[in-house]
Amino acid sequence: MKAARAVFGDSFVPELREILTSTSTVTACSPDGRRQVTEQPFTKPWQLRWIGVAQDSGNSRVTCGLEADDKIVTATIDAADFGRTSRNTSRSRAWNGSNYHDMAVLASTLIQEQILTWDPSKLANEIQIRLPSDR
Repeated sequence: MKAARAVFGDSFVPELREILTSTSTVTACSPDGRRQVTEQPFTKPWQLRWIGVAQDSGNSRVTCGLEADDKIVTATIDAADFGRTSRNTSRSRAWNGSNYHDMAVLASTLIQEQILTWDPSKLANEIQIRLPSDR
């Protein structure tokens, strides 16, 4: 019997897109004690250029393009790397207190760790988003 191919649930791309295009409120205090409140994109200084299911992948691979400092990095996420979580149907309240499914939250966190926190000049043009081996 052939094993079923891992695929992403239908909600994964829309939820990940919503997270990656979201903003947060940042409050900072100026040297003279005044509070400054601004909205900041989740991906700052990176910008999401595209996100979608890779052609001919049967919903098993998602790619997104992120740009900073005139460099575009393509992130590829394969459902097979995430097992049952890729279905994007679970919400584990123990670590995910959001309204999003676990896979979307996990992918956004891994994108943040593996791309958004890095200097663009230090990254390859293509990154495979995976769980680190120590997790």
